[in-house]
Amino acid sequence: MKTVAVSDKTFQMLESLKEKEKISFDKLIYDLVLSEKQTPASMFGKLKGKSKPFTREERRQLWEDKQR
Repeated sequence: MKTVAVSDKTFQMLESLKEKEKISFDKLIYDLVLSEKQTPASMFGKLKGKSKPFTREERRQLWEDKQR
């Protein structure tokens, strides 16, 4: 976990967007960075939204899909 310093005005703008979208600050900032980089979410395929290590079952399924 890291801390980022922002001005009061920036914080208010982020907080407003966060409440509008009903998401966490982390997800909001992540989405904003992705949109700035213009990286389509579709590029992440099965990994989209994956934030914890794969289970053995998930790894097995990925390998099976890859072998098709």
